[in-house]
Amino acid sequence: MKLASCLTATRALLLSSLLAQRGYASPVKRTTPPHNGTSSEAGTVLTYDFVIVGGGLAGLTLAARLSEVPDQTVLVLEAGLSPEVVGAYVVPGLNEQVLGKFSTVIDWSFVTPPQESLNNRTILYHRGRGLGGSTTINGMAYGRGSASIYDLWESLGNEGWSWNDLFPYFRKSTRFNPGPDPGPYETFDASAYSSDGPVQLAFPNSINEEFPATVDFVEALSSIGVEPAIDLNLGVNLGAQQEVLTIDANMARSSSYDAYYVPIRDRPNLTVMTSALVQAITSEQRDGALTATGVVFTEGSRGNALNVTARKEVILSCGAFQTPQLLMLSGIGPAETLDVFGIPAVLVNENVGQHMQDHTYFSVTARVTPETGGDVFNRIDLLQAAQREYWANRTGPLTVAGGNTYSFQKIPDDILESLNATELIGDRSNQAHVEYVFESVYYPNNPNVERYPPNLDETFFSVTGVILAPVSRGEVTLQSNSITDPPSINVNYYSAEADQNIAVWILRNLRTVLAQAGLSRWTIGPNNGEIAPGVEIESDEDILDFIKNTALPVWHASGTAQMLPEDQGGVVDSRLRVYGMQGLRVVDASIMPIIPDQHILAAVYAVAEKAGDLIKEDWGFL
Repeated sequence: MKLASCLTATRALLLSSLLAQRGYASPVKRTTPPHNGTSSEAGTVLTYDFVIVGGGLAGLTLAARLSEVPDQTVLVLEAGLSPEVVGAYVVPGLNEQVLGKFSTVIDWSFVTPPQESLNNRTILYHRGRGLGGSTTINGMAYGRGSASIYDLWESLGNEGWSWNDLFPYFRKSTRFNPGPDPGPYETFDASAYSSDGPVQLAFPNSINEEFPATVDFVEALSSIGVEPAIDLNLGVNLGAQQEVLTIDANMARSSSYDAYYVPIRDRPNLTVMTSALVQAITSEQRDGALTATGVVFTEGSRGNALNVTARKEVILSCGAFQTPQLLMLSGIGPAETLDVFGIPAVLVNENVGQHMQDHTYFSVTARVTPETGGDVFNRIDLLQAAQREYWANRTGPLTVAGGNTYSFQKIPDDILESLNATELIGDRSNQAHVEYVFESVYYPNNPNVERYPPNLDETFFSVTGVILAPVSRGEVTLQSNSITDPPSINVNYYSAEADQNIAVWILRNLRTVLAQAGLSRWTIGPNNGEIAPGVEIESDEDILDFIKNTALPVWHASGTAQMLPEDQGGVVDSRLRVYGMQGLRVVDASIMPIIPDQHILAAVYAVAEKAGDLIKEDWGFL
């Protein structure tokens, strides 16, 4: 059965009520364009030194760094709007509510074709649309992953991309706000962070008071060999702690819009245009070399095509879906795809859009006592009280995102071998393969997941498993030869036997964790309160079928324009330059040759920070 329609309708009503009391009549409010917005009527000559396509995480980070050079002009073209059109984006506890299920304009809400490996389900794939990109709608989890992943990046042919090379950029981009009274498992090492980085990090103020079972979850993890960690951001991504979030000391979201753009938006050499949908990259032969010269875009709702020239470079920061889409629409990509859609081939590279990697999750959900705090979105009185507490004191349940506590586990080689996951033995052994997350809610709450339909007078929590080292690979291609149509996203999750076997192993571990006395004491009913998948789902075949019917992405798509030697699957070189075309780079998650064993936000910030230095070096600014 699908989630009861009354549940979604009630949550929408509650959200509207919450926003209305802050002066917002609905989840969407209109604001003026960003300060440096430019229109064609203003008479501006559309020529800039650097043209950045995409004002998301990487694009705004890069714009901030390149515009530090005062005599260089930087243009950012963003298809969406300011995130302030959805005022709720700043509230950590409302991250689930600003996604596509409530039709907010800051989510692209892509939908995949039916996926054979997921029992022919389609997947609603959230992607941030607007300044700040997915940093305005994500779960705010911050983590860098294992040093071995980045060392592997370098060993694959990318000099300068090891953990030691990237660590200064991880530090540079962040600062940590420890809070006045850290609770259990809220530990950190100050050496991992700078004192003045743009992106602010903190633990939620009220997690232990509002969601007391999180502490029991950490302690229950010892039953599967996962012990508490001090800090997961120093290159050893193993262990458990309360989740570090990209929030400031006032418990408000710290997105790339807030961290990188707002403080420098008055720079005279930086122009940001919203509602600017780029259609194609322009190029020509210069001195015998194919060279990117600019882009064609449409501004606002008028639909008139405008040209902008880049004196030095065009930089794509559109993310793992729209970067390969734009490359293909510009004639850069697989020959057959270009031919099918009637796009003249400018530069054939069969790797564009291939090798997509992503993390996926699934949950075991239990019916629990109200004291666990997970029913705040089911009752209007609790939601209104939480709203008042948040805005008055910056405490309470709205300081906490859905995933409260995270942990990371390495699967021993002998178990990997027994699971026929030998691809992960060797270079991939020294990393986390699994993430376990405590969710203070019924999870996943998604319209295309068939599960037990909860009642509004019940309370739930979920223990969630994430595959961090997927063997399966997806692809991104075109649906048409127009940018106004979304890309075709074939996620291909669980197509590899190794991923299937690991997923079943993880779900059995989730049940072991739920059965521990400290955690099960919160549950109601037999079988540790389990309602999904339900104890009748026991065989490997039935568990895998449940996972295929319920698994969702963690929204970490990457690797579709990989940084690798071209003959090994690469689209860009180790300086992020597109092979075969001068003046064109890619700076976003699509360049990752191996997905990190963590939430990828931190890695993308580091990539963008390093890219800023690479570009400055190449043009003699450093």
